[in-house]
Amino acid sequence: MGLFSFDGGKKESQPPNTRSQRKLCWESRDAFFRCLDKADVLDAMDPKNSKVISAQCKAENDKFVENCAHSWIKYFKEKRVIDFKREETIKKIEQEAKQREQNQ
Repeated sequence: MGLFSFDGGKKESQPPNTRSQRKLCWESRDAFFRCLDKADVLDAMDPKNSKVISAQCKAENDKFVENCAHSWIKYFKEKRVIDFKREETIKKIEQEAKQREQNQ
């Protein structure tokens, strides 16, 4: 069984259920995200970024969509933004802590 099953003319994505399918999905995700980084795009779900993604990361996006279940794609794209914001918040807190230490 592949990642997709045929159902009434529509491709219905299934979660990757083997180690090799998950690995392929993660590799495709990583390649797509590297391309987004080069294109300076954080949020792949923001419609404002669709033209840049289409122009610069079409092949990587197509592979990502081909190799991962829709629910995983949505999760990974949302997680990318959340992780970025989390890292920015941690950096800000660390900077504020250093400034407090220097001022004491």
